Amino acid sequence: MNEKSLPMAGMHQVTELLKVKVFQVNECDAVAAFSLEEAKEWYMKETGLDAKEAFYDYKAEEVPLDKLIWEDETMKNKISVYQVVQEYWKGQPFIAVSSE
Repeated sequence: MNEKSLPMAGMHQVTELLKVKVFQVNECDAVAAFSLEEAKEWYMKETGLDAKEAFYDYKAEEVPLDKLIWEDETMKNKISVYQVVQEYWKGQPFIAVSSE
């Protein structure tokens, strides 16, 4: 039973990961989530900001998963946004890219 459930669990995780998108919600942060609405709701809850403070007049957009970003502050290596999602997605929204 356990042998059969492990591949299925892995398949579910891969299927879920394929549905995750990354949304640039303001000038600084991009959130990984299933939808823009989920990303915005999670961001406001996480930061404690209201919609006006969090998003002001910024027009949110989806970030291409193949976009290359700096891996860390040293700016020596670039990785794709997809690699960030793949490594850090735990079934919950999170800030995938931040310029602060």
